[in-house]
Amino acid sequence: MPHRLTPSALGERRSRQLRHRLAEELLSTRIATGISRREVARRLAVSADRIARVERGDQTAQTIDILARMAASVGLQLAANLCLDGDPVRDRAHLALLGRFRARLRTSLRWRTEVPMPTSGDRRSGDAVIAGVDWDALVEAETAVVDLQLVQRKAAAKHRDLSTKRLILLVADTRRNREVIRLHPELRDRLPIGTRECLAKLARGLDPGGDLPRDSLSEGIEARVLKTTKLRQGPLGGGNTRSDRGRRRLGTVRRAGRRRA
Repeated sequence: MPHRLTPSALGERRSRQLRHRLAEELLSTRIATGISRREVARRLAVSADRIARVERGDQTAQTIDILARMAASVGLQLAANLCLDGDPVRDRAHLALLGRFRARLRTSLRWRTEVPMPTSGDRRSGDAVIAGVDWDALVEAETAVVDLQLVQRKAAAKHRDLSTKRLILLVADTRRNREVIRLHPELRDRLPIGTRECLAKLARGLDPGGDLPRDSLSEGIEARVLKTTKLRQGPLGGGNTRSDRGRRRLGTVRRAGRRRA
């Protein structure tokens, strides 16, 4: 199994690659334009040694400011952008939401988290996968929904690529999330299983179901907005109780059925 680098290690490796690439481009462009290192240093009001260190990829010499100014001095323009790469780092709230959901499952169900995609080089992972006797379900959790359609598309793609039988979309029960869901009434026709029904079946270790007629499927999944439910957390090491002490919100659970064949 390939070793998975931490976000910090991945960022460090990317930083090193960018430093050396920029250094090589600045050096080759300066030489091609016939500008001496001393002339670049004069234009930037820095020492020639500083310019040499930047062109060697020295981390202590390279800053956004000096790189942008050096690029301009040889007829280039420094450009930078950020783009999505894999899944975002999950916070405590996200992990807590998954934990509260897992507490509602029958203990005989298998539970895996951070499930990697089967394709080499694909850095995405499923939040969790539940497995029963003859069924499995991908669980994708969201604590703060901004673009519900984007969340749905990403969950559908993971559902497809992991080839799980079911998809469960778990959304934290907050006022903002409820408002976002309210603005998408079309989801009511695409998630056929309600929260209580889904949780009741999972508590018994059963397949939550969710099949619709083939022509009702959209993007390989089925979806419907479900009612929210509250999870009351019991004593440590025990089950759930109806005590008001330690009341916790589980969130909105949304189910999807079979993926498109």
